[in-house]
Amino acid sequence: MALTQLQPAPPTFTRPINPYRPPEPHAMVERVEPGSIAEEIGIQPGDEIVSINGERMEDVIDYRFLISDEDVQVEIAPGGRRDEAYVVDVEKSVDETLGVAFTSDVFDGIRICTNFCDFCFVYQNRRGMRKSVYIKDDDYRLSFLHGDFITLTNLTERCWERIFRYGLSPLYVSIHATDPDTRVAMLRNPEGARLREHLERLFDHSIQIHGQIVLTPGINDGYRLDQTVEEMARYFDHGCRSLAIVPVGLTGQRGRLPALRTVTRQEARTVVLKSRYWQKQFLEKYGARFVYPSDEMYLLAELPLPGPEKYEELAQVENGVGLISRFRQQWRRLAARFPDASPETPGATATRVGVLSGTLAAPVLEAMLAPIRERCGLDVQVIPIRNDFFGPSVTVSGLLTGQDIRAQVGEATPCDHYLLPENATREGWLIDDIRVEQLELDLGVPIRVVPATARGLAHGLFPDHVRASRHA
Repeated sequence: MALTQLQPAPPTFTRPINPYRPPEPHAMVERVEPGSIAEEIGIQPGDEIVSINGERMEDVIDYRFLISDEDVQVEIAPGGRRDEAYVVDVEKSVDETLGVAFTSDVFDGIRICTNFCDFCFVYQNRRGMRKSVYIKDDDYRLSFLHGDFITLTNLTERCWERIFRYGLSPLYVSIHATDPDTRVAMLRNPEGARLREHLERLFDHSIQIHGQIVLTPGINDGYRLDQTVEEMARYFDHGCRSLAIVPVGLTGQRGRLPALRTVTRQEARTVVLKSRYWQKQFLEKYGARFVYPSDEMYLLAELPLPGPEKYEELAQVENGVGLISRFRQQWRRLAARFPDASPETPGATATRVGVLSGTLAAPVLEAMLAPIRERCGLDVQVIPIRNDFFGPSVTVSGLLTGQDIRAQVGEATPCDHYLLPENATREGWLIDDIRVEQLELDLGVPIRVVPATARGLAHGLFPDHVRASRHA
């Protein structure tokens, strides 16, 4: 890498605020990698990267595109003070980046959803929770970067152009129903009727998608579900690579929202059995099973989950499709390396460990831990936390609250420390705006936040034998 002399940045003019435009982008640096180009040229957390090669950036996608040149001009505003901005010329290899992480992957604010779905989680929240849960996002960039689901109803022409220009594929799309009237009714947005038009526009530009159906009894189930699955399958060769079916999630905080109900055991069984029939057909026709009920659907149906090989690419694992099967597979591999209990090699710990979990996953975790308790001398218990905050129909670990943990941990056998899945927290806060450190003080017992993966759990139990990782 070669650097040239620092140059003052050209004057920057701030546009007047317009409520109908996204806010002015700010690429604020959160972290600088040791030994990186950014460290060498003096970038620090809190600085802003104003432009690269004179071009402003709307998001990390722009950054990745612009930084790929061998010769780049980086405009830096120390501490975000643009009146003190300066420019550094950098020579580097094509695959090198500056080595920074930003406070957000979007620099001009998240695109807000224009729909008014009756099952939207934002409408089912209580007051006094973590601020991020009140953001009703529908951002194509987060769909590409993180697998967030979008409806395609709020895309401007400029958004479409950026999708095509950068080849943002795959995107994750909430289908819900292919019947226009049903989809409009679910989204409460007339743009929902243009689903086929939007999908075909994506496919015409070689953009692939993964779709989902949030199954809402009495609205998009029955023959409407059959229609949606069969019509979306016809797009397989065009670019629709998978279709998940997930049960609607309802909390006890619905207030004046229309009455909806959760999926029953029998309805879940019907979906799973139908999906087996569809999968057999699609496997013969397309070489892929295409349609996949979520893990929650199988658990509601009280039917065994398929092995990970039945999910092909596991393309929607972050959507809870094949997650448990992959978890079990990885756990079996890790368990073979766990230390056996013996006088010379005691078990993982001499203390009692409590594994905090939502009620949905608790039986799965218990079945995984039972075989190794005696073998490894492991004193561990799974503690399912009933979700009194949102209501009993909310059973996932990602929505555990500090209030419920605090109230219910005392009902279990006392433990010396607890393991809390990382997906229940964000930057150290639980969803009800309680810090993990505060929860520790309230309980008087240490809490270790571990990645919500097989390796994360194994590391929490056997820190001296298993390396921590968020990805396995």
